[in-house]
Amino acid sequence: MCRARGRGMSARAERSADASAGGALLRVSSDKIGRLMDLVGELSLSVSETINAPELAELDLVEFEAAAHRLSMIVREVQDAATELRLVPVAEVFRRLKRMVRELQRESGKEIDLVIEGEDTAIDKLVADRLYDPLLHVVRNSADHGLEPPEERAAAGKVPVGRITLSAAQVGSEVRIRVADDGRGLNREKILAKARERGMFGPTEEPENALVWKAIFEPGFSTAEAVTTLSGRGVGMDVLNTTMKDLRGRISVDSVEHEGTTVALHIPVSLAFLDSIILRLGHQLYCVPIEDIAEIAKPGSSDRLQISAENGRETLRLRDRFIPVCRLERFFAGMRSDLPPLSDMVSIVFETGAGPIAVPVDEVLDRQQVVMKPLTGALQSVRASWGCALLATGEVAIVLDCERLATGEARG
Repeated sequence: MCRARGRGMSARAERSADASAGGALLRVSSDKIGRLMDLVGELSLSVSETINAPELAELDLVEFEAAAHRLSMIVREVQDAATELRLVPVAEVFRRLKRMVRELQRESGKEIDLVIEGEDTAIDKLVADRLYDPLLHVVRNSADHGLEPPEERAAAGKVPVGRITLSAAQVGSEVRIRVADDGRGLNREKILAKARERGMFGPTEEPENALVWKAIFEPGFSTAEAVTTLSGRGVGMDVLNTTMKDLRGRISVDSVEHEGTTVALHIPVSLAFLDSIILRLGHQLYCVPIEDIAEIAKPGSSDRLQISAENGRETLRLRDRFIPVCRLERFFAGMRSDLPPLSDMVSIVFETGAGPIAVPVDEVLDRQQVVMKPLTGALQSVRASWGCALLATGEVAIVLDCERLATGEARG
């Protein structure tokens, strides 16, 4: 049984739908759209270089400044229009999952009510192409391990038909896709015991639920005692985690035992352009997505704490919070070895899946919409980075991956 409801369309999706209704559709290859995006990026960069040329800094050019502002606005509109060309409704992915759920009902013998919400939400075609397989694993796990057989549901006072809700919505500059079931929920004690066996937590450590749920996305992690044809033994959850990282996305899990589990995927609407803040540390430039920044602080000497641990660890005290400090010098080679005190630096606070972190930098330079390029060749091994960005000055900045900074992961 499949039902669709809650067709809340984003502004971009509405414009696309209006355009489709008002004229004939044209099929354009993704390669041509990709080429257009590259040209728009080059145009944006050229305009920024011209407007910010140092030769013009000392001149009083009132008319030029007004024209430059208009030109910048036009370029931004062209960027938005080019981005929309690569957007497709998530319904294309959801439609394939509907068919799969019907097969899952036959294979499992369970009655499943699939509820679809927000299928008109638009996502980047590059994201849509890679989203089906990871979502399939989540839906399969919900059907196989989450939803109980009819007799077990009846004994628990539930209706015999299990429900899986597949929803999508645009929130700011990201799309959130949720797979929620009303099944038995995750077994916290079982997952925690398995995680302790693998050395992820100490024998007496009692981590927060969010950290316990995160363990299920580790490669090869499973508490399943039997392998089924539906979902395998936990296979695929680590694939989902890897795919989300490649798409600059993240995963969150919420579960209540005997009530159900929700897996949420947070994905950027577009992978081409990035609204970012430009940072400087030493001679190196970095940029971070604006939505990743929780706070920018200039701490005093009393806000820095040194906690004695096996390797020593800095902690920033920000009002009533104690936030771990993450030094970029740990991740990027060729940087200074003498670390200045936090009181001489600006701390950028990020909220990540592993908790908040504070990243000290020398200076916050500017806010820019940048064109992001993937790292290729030997540069793919650069740690804690999504790629590089071309700035208006012609310089190149490293795009920071805050989730990997928080967990100490390398890219590669």
